Amino acid sequence: MKIEKSLSKMEIKHLSWLAKIELTKKEEDLFSNQLNDILSYFQKIDEANVEDLPPTYHVIDISNVLRSDKSRPPNPEQALKNVPKLKGRYVKAPRIV
Repeated sequence: MKIEKSLSKMEIKHLSWLAKIELTKKEEDLFSNQLNDILSYFQKIDEANVEDLPPTYHVIDISNVLRSDKSRPPNPEQALKNVPKLKGRYVKAPRIV
């Protein structure tokens, strides 16, 4: 499965430089082949006829999976439960000069 345009060794070196990874010559050859195979799969996907298909924004039809918000009175004891240092009912923070 060959593609019309393949990534050159210079482009692979540039991509590795952008990713800040060092590649050996063997790895450059390996990644060149792998990336070109991936690009050929994309080319195959581009050939699919999708003219009559409506656009899909989500694979599954879920509009909202979040719980609804419920208003309730504040609970200061619960809010201060995990504070490392308290002074009375206030949070004690380190001095910043």
